[in-house]
Amino acid sequence: MLRRKVSLILVFLVLLVTLNIWSALAQGLPEGFVYLSDVIETAQFDIRYYGENNFIGSRIDGYEAPTAIATVEAAAALAQAAELLEEQGYYIKIFDAYRPQQAVDHFVRWAGDLADQKMKSVFYPDVDKSRLFELGYIAEKSGHTRGSVVDLTLVEMATGEEVDMGSGFDFFGPISHHGTDLITAEQEKNRNILRDAMLASGFELYPEEWWHYILQDEPYPDTYFDFPVSLVSTNGRPGVMDEALEKAIGEARRTMNEDLGGPFGAAIIDVDGTVLCVASNTVLGDHDPTAHAEVNAIRLAAKMKGTHDLSGTVIYATGYPCPMCLGAIIWSNITEVVYGCRPEDAEAIGFRDDFIYRFIEDGRNDASILRIEEYGREQCLELFEEYAKLSKVIY
Repeated sequence: MLRRKVSLILVFLVLLVTLNIWSALAQGLPEGFVYLSDVIETAQFDIRYYGENNFIGSRIDGYEAPTAIATVEAAAALAQAAELLEEQGYYIKIFDAYRPQQAVDHFVRWAGDLADQKMKSVFYPDVDKSRLFELGYIAEKSGHTRGSVVDLTLVEMATGEEVDMGSGFDFFGPISHHGTDLITAEQEKNRNILRDAMLASGFELYPEEWWHYILQDEPYPDTYFDFPVSLVSTNGRPGVMDEALEKAIGEARRTMNEDLGGPFGAAIIDVDGTVLCVASNTVLGDHDPTAHAEVNAIRLAAKMKGTHDLSGTVIYATGYPCPMCLGAIIWSNITEVVYGCRPEDAEAIGFRDDFIYRFIEDGRNDASILRIEEYGREQCLELFEEYAKLSKVIY
């Protein structure tokens, strides 16, 4: 009965993926490839190579958007695995899928620079960087570049938390191997839940990495692609950035004409490449000097996602963010800002941030802008010490 159900699911998913090819083509993907977010609605994404939380510590060449792409066949098989895992109470979280050759070349260049040890303590503390090629952690060709490999983990549906797999994604060391004796029985059980669903859906495991799975019947076994991981249109049709631009301008125009604030809008693009929320400047309407478009968008996105951590998202702003907004963006763990108008464009209509930047650059000593003094440090340190003893999460 289960086998028949899975077969029916697979047939349905193949049809679904076929329909989604047209969506992918409309956004400039080569024929035979799809966005995984179009195929698996419940999938979560943490595209590490788009940000800085990876073994290099910076965005990787070819990753122009926080999205995941795969061949039609790999997407259909992964959707089947996701269905099997949901029946057991888990969503999948994808770290990487298709990877352009230019990204692999970036890895190779980095591996050859032995002086760059920026992320060693996090991703390869016990491995000599000079041995990365020898040990198979870095190679000049990657199965990911063929489009039918995926890196992923599990998320508990009930809690929204990642499942404990014993080591993190891209950790270089024996603890990441299948069959290692360096993890607990519970961690091994968790890995096996993912393994069993992936093997049942047509993937094979990579022995050295618990997160890495390869489609058994790859459609392009000898082809290494190099098109970028991108959501931006290449054929003139609107992409996600065009959507963010249009919505941010529209919201800014509305509140501007209602005398609620200045001509500023912002949109936050989620990790799956969708516009999560849009906001505008409402300083006048809210009687709130902090109600800038970017701050309002961050507040709304955090409330929608139920977390203060907006890692992996991108913020689009109609104007270059002011110092306050840049600070809010950094505190929210957003690592990419795209803006429309330049600072001089805002200055031309009466908005100037230069004096704030000068105040900061000059050591915050201009009392005509702001007088700052220290008072009551000893009493306040007591409060800080109480917090330190509570072992709270540092954000």
